[in-house]
Parts: sequence; C-alpha cells; structure tokens
Amino acid sequence: MRFIMMSECATEPGTTHHRRYRDMVDEAVFAEEMGFYGWGTSEHHFFNDMCVTSAPECLFTAVAMRTNRIRLRYMSRLTSVIHPILVAEQTATTDLLSDGRVELTTARGNTLLQLDAFGVSLEETRDRSEEALDLIVRALSDDTFSHDGPHWGMIPERRLSPKSLQEPHPPLYKIVQSVESAADARRKGLGMITSDAYLGWEVLQANLDAYNAVSEDEVSPIGRYAIKSAASSVMSARCAKTNDEALAHAEADLLKFAQMIINDVYVQLAERSPEQYGEFSRIGMLRKHADDADWLRTCGPTVLVGDPQHCVEQVQRTADMGADEIVLRIDGGTHDERMQSIENFGRYVIPYFGNPAGVVRTGPVGLLPGDPRQRPSYEIDTAEELAG
Repeated sequence: MRFIMMSECATEPGTTHHRRYRDMVDEAVFAEEMGFYGWGTSEHHFFNDMCVTSAPECLFTAVAMRTNRIRLRYMSRLTSVIHPILVAEQTATTDLLSDGRVELTTARGNTLLQLDAFGVSLEETRDRSEEALDLIVRALSDDTFSHDGPHWGMIPERRLSPKSLQEPHPPLYKIVQSVESAADARRKGLGMITSDAYLGWEVLQANLDAYNAVSEDEVSPIGRYAIKSAASSVMSARCAKTNDEALAHAEADLLKFAQMIINDVYVQLAERSPEQYGEFSRIGMLRKHADDADWLRTCGPTVLVGDPQHCVEQVQRTADMGADEIVLRIDGGTHDERMQSIENFGRYVIPYFGNPAGVVRTGPVGLLPGDPRQRPSYEIDTAEELAG
C-alpha cells in the first residue's frame, strides 16, 4: 500500500496565503522524511480559502527543489478548461526540475464555480478532457505533433520544448466517480483515483471491482504504456494518539469540507444535471448529517480520522477491497496539527504496511507516548459505563 499526501492549501481565517504556501512546502518536505510515497495537490480556481491551488505547477517546482525521493503527483489537472499544450509544457518542466518524479492525473471537473467561469458546460467536459489527454500524450511523447479536433481546434505541426525527463511521458492517472469511469480508466491503461466524496464503502468497492475486473487483453493504452494502480481518496485525514484528539484536530476542516461538497456541489449538480447526479440516493442522508462530525467520521472511506489502530484498520479494509494506494488529504487546521498527523502516519501507520511483523508493539498498533488507551467518549454506550 502506497501512501500519498494531498494538500489543497486550505487557509484558516486570520492567516495569509503567503504563510500557508510556505507551510505547505514544509509539510511536503516532512512527508518525504516520514516515508510517504508521494505528495500532490489538485488544481482549483475561485475557492478563496478552501482550495487555493490555482497554479499547481508553481507549487510542484517549489517542492521539487527541496525534496529528493518523494513522487510528485498532480492530483487533478482540469483538462476540460486548461489548454492541453500548457498542461504538457508545465508537466514536462516540473518533471525536469524534480529529476523525473512527476505523475499526472487528469480530471474533467464537475464544479460549476469553475466551469461557469471558464465558459465550459458540464455536458461537454468529458469529450473536452478526452481530446485533451490524447493531445497531451502526443505532445510529450512524439518528436513533433499536430492536432485538429472539435474542442481544441487546429494546431499546426509543432515540437514541445522542453520534453519531460521520464520517457516517453510521466505516469498517467484519472479521477473516477462511477463504475463506468473506473472501467474506462483501466481499459485506457490509466491509474485510477476514486472520488468517493461521502458516498460510502459500497461505492468504493464497486469502483475498485470495476477497475480490477478489466482483463489485460481489454487494455488499449491512451498513453505510450499502461499502468495499473487503484487509489482510494480520503478527503479528511488526521492521526493522533486518541480518536478524540484526532477528531478535535479534524473537526473544523471536516465539517467545512463536507458541507461544501454536500450542500453546495452535490445539490447544484443534481439541479443542473439530474440525469447524471439526480439519483444520489445518499444525498438526503448526507444533508441530514452534514454538521455531525461524529457521524461523518465513520460514514465511509472518504474520512480517516483516529488513532493509529483505527487508521491501520481502515487502510487495511481499503487494501482488502482491492486498492494499492491511499491518498490522504491532510489539510485545514493549524500547521502544527498537520505536522503531527504527518508524523503519526509516518511513524505508526505506514510502517505497518511495509512490514507488519517488524512493528514492535505491546498492545494495539501504534501505541503513542502518553496514550492512556481509554475508549473514546463516543464509543461508550451508557452513562454508567462512562461513570465507571
């Protein structure tokens, strides 16, 4: 199981984007030290304080110059709105500056806040993204390329400069939100990153099954080679010495992110495109619990908040379902809280999946110093037990 840290530069009131960007680079450097396989950020526009990563190639350059080993994965480039030649140029340049550590994930995008500003309709994002990815691959891989397509127009023969260090191009991944999209990613030879977003364990299992069920003879890579990798995406991650402490660190960001996704994104999508999003039978339940951190903590794979034992058990469940990567969004809160979680994942969770037999313990996995091993309050059933 490979662990990837993701940050989207969530910035707390009272601080500045300048300070948050500096902290984010320090956190990426520390993630390398603590044994994370990869670090990445997604591309977002116009989110103000929730997702402040509109120029990810700049962040990747900063992180590349201060790290040596950790893989740098673009967790999503919005290829439905950003010109594919620009994406190819930025990917190649950051690959050079990282000595060949860049990986590229593409996403069609379904956030109307962004799509409306760029003048792209929800209905055309799929076709625009597919055409863009084909162009990106050819620009990175071929000596020269040209293009004539319905969405990105006519491009005369040109040579991309510079080319990436990884030949013929960096590994390619795709964000998926349905079983059809998961199977399509595998057939096209792309790694898969699920975007569960509170829809539950059943949705994760269905997407992983769809991806892993595609046979080798069905794979026709859109890139110059195929990779097989299935990642589960966790949107709120914290690891602390107790479940209560982890939830205290995660609560503000967990609630803010959940309410943004549930009350804004899902509802708008269902209203704008009911044929695609109107059948989210879980929306009613999610809206009912959008302000309930205790419920959200255990609502599915999109939240991983707890002590090391809880985190190990949930990651193991994800691995047993067929994932070989887990993406942890460690964001929001304070810099110190984020650094603590990075350290706790690195010291007590990641080693378990590298060599479980080599983890020294006298009790549950990850017995942190000073941990009284009390049961968290929300797991105690009765007042009498609480008093006892």
